[in-house]
Amino acid sequence: HAGDSGEYAMLLCRTLGGRVRYTDEVEPDAEDLLKSCIEGPFDCVLGDREKCRGTYREFVFFDTENIYAEYIILYRREY
Repeated sequence: HAGDSGEYAMLLCRTLGGRVRYTDEVEPDAEDLLKSCIEGPFDCVLGDREKCRGTYREFVFFDTENIYAEYIILYRREY
């Protein structure tokens, strides 16, 4: 959401993916993905929404120690 100045903020994070659980299912089993990271051998999930829906690739991390906010980027949208 833009502030009074019309600026937006975005975090650019450094991440440590480790062992990545990949899924390109349209409706993945969220509980199974969670369990494979919390109790299993995986560190994060890559949901390939670009492949199955044409949108974007989504990374989900479950351990805050694997993510570091490195930069805060302030920008204005130009139309």
